[in-house]
Amino acid sequence: MKKTLIAIALAVAPAMALAQGMGYGPGMGYGPGAGYGPGGGGRGGMMMGYGRGLAALDLSDAQAEKIFAIQEAQHQKNWPTMSKMRSEMFKLQRMYYGDKADPKAVSEQQKKVDELRRTMLQSRLEARKQIEAVLTPEQRKQVRQAGSWWMHEEE
Repeated sequence: MKKTLIAIALAVAPAMALAQGMGYGPGMGYGPGAGYGPGGGGRGGMMMGYGRGLAALDLSDAQAEKIFAIQEAQHQKNWPTMSKMRSEMFKLQRMYYGDKADPKAVSEQQKKVDELRRTMLQSRLEARKQIEAVLTPEQRKQVRQAGSWWMHEEE
């Protein structure tokens, strides 16, 4: 069962990462579309870090079940927000690339997208905190070591 839960978590993590908010900009800059930003541009936020890290941890069955439940709860919670954000991003793209882009209207639409993105970021961080509470100190250290350079804490 432990291996099944880990396999499910690893299968769900990339999909969740892609479902998370995209960063700022059409490409690499500001404006509508994919680009750089917290949890965006295909980087996947905290779920990808834990997806890679979970496979290396010696999780108990209870830990694996709790983590899977946290991830599933976050997915269910964020799905409507993610859907709304995609819709608002589509509106932003149409405004940005329209024949007569109104700078004020585009800026206001970008604010809507940014607020939805912040909501999802907060949710991801709350889930991360819950997952970290399930892990032992040694497992938390292993996750930090497997993560990106900016995730490492001073030790």
